[in-house]
Amino acid sequence: MAARPRPLPALLGRGRRARWWRTVVRRGIATALAAASVLLVLHELRPPPPAEVPVLLAARELPAGRVLAVHDLVRARAPARGAPPGAVVDPGDAVGRRLVAGLAPGEALTRTRLVPRGPADGLPARRVAVHVVAADPASVDLLRPGALARVYPAAGGRALASGALVLATDPPASAEVSAATVPVRGVVLALTAEEADAVVGGHGGLEGPVTVGIVAVGS
Repeated sequence: MAARPRPLPALLGRGRRARWWRTVVRRGIATALAAASVLLVLHELRPPPPAEVPVLLAARELPAGRVLAVHDLVRARAPARGAPPGAVVDPGDAVGRRLVAGLAPGEALTRTRLVPRGPADGLPARRVAVHVVAADPASVDLLRPGALARVYPAAGGRALASGALVLATDPPASAEVSAATVPVRGVVLALTAEEADAVVGGHGGLEGPVTVGIVAVGS
Protein backbone atom coordinates (compact mmCIF):
# COMPACT_ATOMS: atom_id res chain seq x y z
CA MET A 1 0.00 0.00 0.00
CA ALA A 2 1.45 3.35 -1.06
CA ALA A 3 2.27 5.81 1.72
CA ARG A 4 -0.02 8.82 1.87
CA PRO A 5 1.74 12.12 1.10
CA ARG A 6 2.48 14.12 4.22
CA PRO A 7 0.77 17.56 4.29
CA LEU A 8 2.95 20.64 4.20
CA PRO A 9 6.21 18.76 3.74
CA ALA A 10 8.13 22.02 3.87
CA LEU A 11 7.05 22.45 7.53
CA LEU A 12 6.37 18.95 8.78
CA GLY A 13 9.19 17.15 7.12
CA ARG A 14 12.27 15.82 8.87
CA GLY A 15 14.83 17.53 6.77
CA ARG A 16 16.93 20.58 7.55
CA ARG A 17 14.81 22.81 5.31
CA ALA A 18 11.61 21.80 7.16
CA ARG A 19 13.23 22.54 10.53
CA TRP A 20 14.36 25.93 9.25
CA TRP A 21 10.84 26.79 8.08
CA ARG A 22 9.36 25.74 11.43
CA THR A 23 11.84 28.05 13.19
CA VAL A 24 10.86 30.96 10.92
CA VAL A 25 7.16 30.37 11.55
CA ARG A 26 7.60 30.14 15.32
CA ARG A 27 9.62 33.34 15.38
CA GLY A 28 7.02 35.09 13.23
CA ILE A 29 4.22 34.03 15.54
CA ALA A 30 6.21 35.08 18.60
CA THR A 31 6.93 38.47 17.04
CA ALA A 32 3.26 38.99 16.15
CA LEU A 33 2.16 38.08 19.68
CA ALA A 34 4.74 40.43 21.20
CA ALA A 35 3.58 43.27 18.95
CA ALA A 36 -0.05 42.59 19.86
CA SER A 37 0.88 42.68 23.56
CA VAL A 38 2.65 46.02 23.14
CA LEU A 39 -0.35 47.51 21.30
CA LEU A 40 -2.69 46.25 24.00
CA VAL A 41 -0.55 47.80 26.75
CA LEU A 42 -0.34 51.10 24.88
CA HIS A 43 -4.11 51.11 24.43
CA GLU A 44 -4.64 50.56 28.14
CA LEU A 45 -2.14 53.26 29.09
CA ARG A 46 -3.45 55.83 26.62
CA PRO A 47 -5.24 58.63 28.50
CA PRO A 48 -8.99 58.92 27.87
CA PRO A 49 -10.16 61.71 25.57
CA PRO A 50 -10.76 65.00 27.36
CA ALA A 51 -14.27 65.40 28.76
CA GLU A 52 -16.53 67.78 26.87
CA VAL A 53 -19.43 69.93 28.03
CA PRO A 54 -22.23 71.57 26.03
CA VAL A 55 -22.08 75.33 25.47
CA LEU A 56 -24.04 77.95 23.57
CA LEU A 57 -22.17 80.11 21.06
CA ALA A 58 -23.18 83.34 19.39
CA ALA A 59 -24.29 82.57 15.85
CA ARG A 60 -23.39 86.10 14.77
CA GLU A 61 -22.25 89.37 16.30
CA LEU A 62 -24.75 90.26 19.03
CA PRO A 63 -24.78 93.80 20.42
CA ALA A 64 -25.33 94.73 24.04
CA GLY A 65 -28.99 95.15 24.90
CA ARG A 66 -30.19 92.58 22.40
CA VAL A 67 -33.01 90.27 23.50
CA LEU A 68 -31.80 86.82 22.51
CA ALA A 69 -33.79 84.68 20.07
CA VAL A 70 -33.36 81.01 19.15
CA HIS A 71 -31.55 81.80 15.88
CA ASP A 72 -28.98 83.94 17.73
CA LEU A 73 -27.38 80.90 19.36
CA VAL A 74 -25.88 77.58 18.25
CA ARG A 75 -25.15 74.50 20.32
CA ALA A 76 -21.58 73.24 20.53
CA ARG A 77 -19.29 71.19 22.74
CA ALA A 78 -16.09 72.39 24.34
CA PRO A 79 -13.39 70.71 26.47
CA ALA A 80 -14.48 70.79 30.08
CA ARG A 81 -11.20 72.43 31.11
CA GLY A 82 -11.53 75.15 28.48
CA ALA A 83 -15.20 75.98 29.01
CA PRO A 84 -15.69 79.48 30.45
CA PRO A 85 -17.03 79.64 34.01
CA GLY A 86 -20.79 80.07 34.14
CA ALA A 87 -21.34 78.94 30.55
CA VAL A 88 -25.03 78.75 29.61
CA VAL A 89 -25.90 75.29 28.28
CA ASP A 90 -29.70 75.37 27.98
CA PRO A 91 -31.27 77.66 25.34
CA GLY A 92 -34.30 77.95 27.63
CA ASP A 93 -32.09 79.86 30.08
CA ALA A 94 -31.06 82.36 27.39
CA VAL A 95 -33.86 82.92 24.89
CA GLY A 96 -35.82 86.05 25.80
CA ARG A 97 -33.04 87.37 28.04
CA ARG A 98 -31.22 90.65 27.36
CA LEU A 99 -27.45 90.93 26.89
CA VAL A 100 -25.46 93.10 29.29
CA ALA A 101 -22.48 93.09 26.89
CA GLY A 102 -22.10 92.17 23.25
CA LEU A 103 -20.88 88.82 21.94
CA ALA A 104 -18.53 88.17 19.02
CA PRO A 105 -19.42 85.43 16.51
CA GLY A 106 -18.58 82.03 18.02
CA GLU A 107 -18.11 83.41 21.54
CA ALA A 108 -19.56 81.35 24.37
CA LEU A 109 -22.52 82.78 26.26
CA THR A 110 -22.06 83.05 30.03
CA ARG A 111 -24.49 84.03 32.77
CA THR A 112 -22.58 87.23 33.47
CA ARG A 113 -23.47 88.42 29.93
CA LEU A 114 -27.21 88.27 30.70
CA VAL A 115 -29.31 90.86 32.46
CA PRO A 116 -30.47 89.29 35.76
CA ARG A 117 -33.95 87.85 35.65
CA GLY A 118 -36.73 90.01 37.00
CA PRO A 119 -40.52 90.11 36.89
CA ALA A 120 -40.43 91.91 33.54
CA ASP A 121 -38.01 89.43 31.98
CA GLY A 122 -39.74 87.77 29.04
CA LEU A 123 -42.60 90.27 29.10
CA PRO A 124 -45.16 89.45 26.37
CA ALA A 125 -45.09 91.66 23.29
CA ARG A 126 -46.90 95.00 23.56
CA ARG A 127 -47.32 94.63 27.34
CA VAL A 128 -46.00 96.76 30.17
CA ALA A 129 -45.17 95.70 33.72
CA VAL A 130 -46.99 97.53 36.51
CA HIS A 131 -46.73 97.00 40.25
CA VAL A 132 -50.04 97.47 42.06
CA VAL A 133 -50.99 97.15 45.71
CA ALA A 134 -53.89 94.86 46.52
CA ALA A 135 -56.73 96.54 48.39
CA ASP A 136 -57.20 93.16 50.10
CA PRO A 137 -53.72 91.80 50.96
CA ALA A 138 -55.14 88.29 51.40
CA SER A 139 -56.11 88.22 47.71
CA VAL A 140 -52.43 87.99 46.82
CA ASP A 141 -52.37 84.50 48.32
CA LEU A 142 -54.76 83.43 45.54
CA LEU A 143 -52.33 84.45 42.81
CA ARG A 144 -49.21 82.84 41.41
CA PRO A 145 -46.81 83.98 38.68
CA GLY A 146 -48.30 82.93 35.35
CA ALA A 147 -51.91 83.18 36.55
CA LEU A 148 -54.49 85.58 35.15
CA ALA A 149 -56.34 88.20 37.17
CA ARG A 150 -59.03 90.83 36.85
CA VAL A 151 -58.29 94.30 38.17
CA TYR A 152 -60.92 96.63 39.67
CA PRO A 153 -60.80 100.10 41.19
CA ALA A 154 -60.25 99.92 44.93
CA ALA A 155 -63.57 101.69 45.48
CA GLY A 156 -65.39 99.25 43.18
CA GLY A 157 -66.73 99.62 39.68
CA ARG A 158 -66.13 98.15 36.25
CA ALA A 159 -63.02 96.07 35.63
CA LEU A 160 -59.94 97.99 34.55
CA ALA A 161 -58.28 94.86 33.13
CA SER A 162 -59.79 91.43 32.54
CA GLY A 163 -56.81 89.26 31.60
CA ALA A 164 -53.82 90.67 33.44
CA LEU A 165 -50.88 88.27 33.56
CA VAL A 166 -49.32 87.93 37.01
CA LEU A 167 -45.53 88.25 36.72
CA ALA A 168 -44.63 88.25 40.43
CA THR A 169 -46.20 88.55 43.87
CA ASP A 170 -44.96 90.34 46.98
CA PRO A 171 -43.89 88.02 49.81
CA PRO A 172 -46.05 87.76 52.94
CA ALA A 173 -45.43 90.27 55.70
CA SER A 174 -42.78 89.19 58.20
CA ALA A 175 -43.73 88.07 61.70
CA GLU A 176 -42.10 91.21 63.09
CA VAL A 177 -44.85 93.39 61.66
CA SER A 178 -47.11 94.62 64.43
CA ALA A 179 -50.57 93.09 64.57
CA ALA A 180 -51.97 96.61 64.51
CA THR A 181 -50.21 97.37 61.23
CA VAL A 182 -52.17 96.60 58.08
CA PRO A 183 -49.86 94.60 55.81
CA VAL A 184 -49.30 95.96 52.32
CA ARG A 185 -48.89 93.46 49.55
CA GLY A 186 -49.08 93.72 45.83
CA VAL A 187 -48.34 92.05 42.53
CA VAL A 188 -46.54 92.84 39.30
CA LEU A 189 -48.94 92.60 36.35
CA ALA A 190 -48.40 92.53 32.60
CA LEU A 191 -50.95 94.91 31.10
CA THR A 192 -51.60 96.43 27.71
CA ALA A 193 -50.79 100.11 27.44
CA GLU A 194 -54.50 100.94 27.53
CA GLU A 195 -55.06 98.83 30.66
CA ALA A 196 -52.01 100.36 32.35
CA ASP A 197 -53.36 103.86 31.63
CA ALA A 198 -56.71 102.91 33.13
CA VAL A 199 -55.16 101.31 36.22
CA VAL A 200 -52.71 104.12 36.96
CA GLY A 201 -55.22 106.81 36.00
CA GLY A 202 -57.85 105.24 38.22
CA HIS A 203 -55.56 105.72 41.18
CA GLY A 204 -56.02 109.46 40.83
CA GLY A 205 -52.38 110.46 40.96
CA LEU A 206 -48.76 109.27 41.04
CA GLU A 207 -47.91 110.41 44.58
CA GLY A 208 -48.39 106.93 46.09
CA PRO A 209 -48.84 103.24 45.29
CA VAL A 210 -51.56 102.22 42.87
CA THR A 211 -54.10 100.39 45.00
CA VAL A 212 -56.64 98.19 43.23
CA GLY A 213 -58.85 95.20 43.78
CA ILE A 214 -57.42 91.99 42.31
CA VAL A 215 -59.43 88.85 41.57
CA ALA A 216 -57.94 85.57 40.38
CA VAL A 217 -59.25 84.18 37.10
CA GLY A 218 -59.71 80.42 36.79
CA SER A 219 -57.76 78.62 34.06
